[in-house]
Amino acid sequence: MFVFIIFFTFIIVAIIGAPIAIALTMGAGVPLFFLTQNDLVVIVQRFFNAVNVYSLLAIPLFVLSGALLDRGGVSKRLVRFANSLVGWLPGGLAIVAFLASAFFGAISGSSLATVAAIGAILVPSMLEEGYPLDFSLATVASAGWLGIIIPPSIPMILYGTSSSVSVGGLFLGGFIPGALLAAGMSAYAFYYGKRYLKITKRFSLREIGTSFVDAIWALGMPLIILGGIYGGVFTPTEAAAVACLYGLLVGFFIYKELTFKIFRDILNNSVVTTAFIMFVVAAATAFGYVMTMEMIPTKVANYIISIASGSGSFMALVTVLLLIVGTFMDTAPAVMILSPILVPILPTYNISPIAFGVIMVINLGIGQITPPVGMNLYVAASIKKVPVATVVNKHLWCYMACAFVLMVLFMIFPDIILFLPRMLS
Repeated sequence: MFVFIIFFTFIIVAIIGAPIAIALTMGAGVPLFFLTQNDLVVIVQRFFNAVNVYSLLAIPLFVLSGALLDRGGVSKRLVRFANSLVGWLPGGLAIVAFLASAFFGAISGSSLATVAAIGAILVPSMLEEGYPLDFSLATVASAGWLGIIIPPSIPMILYGTSSSVSVGGLFLGGFIPGALLAAGMSAYAFYYGKRYLKITKRFSLREIGTSFVDAIWALGMPLIILGGIYGGVFTPTEAAAVACLYGLLVGFFIYKELTFKIFRDILNNSVVTTAFIMFVVAAATAFGYVMTMEMIPTKVANYIISIASGSGSFMALVTVLLLIVGTFMDTAPAVMILSPILVPILPTYNISPIAFGVIMVINLGIGQITPPVGMNLYVAASIKKVPVATVVNKHLWCYMACAFVLMVLFMIFPDIILFLPRMLS
């Protein structure tokens, strides 16, 4: 009865349209209040303990730094540099979307921010060059979720914090998969461009040089931040603070596109975004506490172990679970709820928690472009104010297929993910 009320309350509150954090809180609070002797003060205590974690300070700081660099002129310079590198290829502007999103992902750590920033610049350009609207929107939606694979990644920070796994190791593990995912989805864009589109741009070394010089401050930020983390100069949380300072200096004094009015708007939006994420973290922690009271994680773990004969069948079951969850739930709550359940099972199958964390984020990233509630789809549709159905088309399914094939490759060969963490550990 207790378990039934937990999930029944959560599902009903979510279905009626309440924010996911409210649904998690109600799912934890209703059975706790009616079926136990516990005071609801325990929910408040869990809220406080959940967010009173030093490493989570990196989240608001990376949100702020990404916004500073976006509004400070970084995104358009990254797009111009990427366009000079690959814009002359068949389907060049679509490939630019993946390359620029990979660059921007190394700044923002957010999928939705990447879609909004890169899409707002590239979609009008793609339409001017004769790219179909449905192809253009499906491309920027699919490119955007690279923002949570290429480090720094907010979901990876949440996974590392909730599972006691090295955030630096997760960041290193995301580099090669992120690059391969960008290349794999770009391959479809190249194929489509070669077959259906005309090439209107020529290769120019001069343009590469000028765009590189213009974007060098934008490209320098990931090198400074990630180099500092892996060089032992500062922790990921300290790196986020350095990123904010870097964004202020670049926006105000180098590119000179930040004003105090824009800075005020950035602070307001960053506070709202951070409050949403931290509310989800707190609510998911309380939800997890109530599930732990009823030993639900242990029962789920024992059930999975009983039906999964080896690591391959375990990863297949988890993949199906994560794809379903990622379709209906945002990445942050999914990571916070499922990590404490799944990570303790990993030693049974000798699976690296770093490799599993990266695969988990990729799984949930695919969920961000999966109908009906993939958030990237709605952000992409809002760029041209069209129905979400315009974004959900054959091109989107082809991009998803490319990503899924590569994810299976990472599961079969986890050394692809673990190469850099092992080399630089």
